[in-house]
Amino acid sequence: MAENGLSRAERLRGDKSIGKLFREGRNGFVFPFRYYYLCVPAEAGEPAGSLLVSVPKKLFRRAVKRNLLKRRTREAFRLEKHGAARCTAREERLHIALVYAAKEEVGTVRLRGSVRRIFAEIAAARERPAGQTGGGEQR
Repeated sequence: MAENGLSRAERLRGDKSIGKLFREGRNGFVFPFRYYYLCVPAEAGEPAGSLLVSVPKKLFRRAVKRNLLKRRTREAFRLEKHGAARCTAREERLHIALVYAAKEEVGTVRLRGSVRRIFAEIAAARERPAGQTGGGEQR
């Protein structure tokens, strides 16, 4: 049962880790999230991914609504966290920040699909050679 939970080690915390993620990490957008990610070296026994969730006060003034969306996002990550292991090499760990960007409330099923798609995009970006962008034609 413990493997299905979202442990403290799977929550991204600490100013240095968070600052490094936003400074050096890559980003993208999958409705309803703007996401930032960074692969860092992992130590033995660490989980494959760490999560930070943010719901801006500018979009949802009521704390009750922000907390609901953060809870739903953490649950979607918890159910799809096996995707983080596919995004990284064995000796790496994925740090990911999900910033809620939609002005309307989104259901749990949609959030789970979005988290799944984010992991797919990260895996695809890591498979591409450096300097090559996704989509479009090369010149």
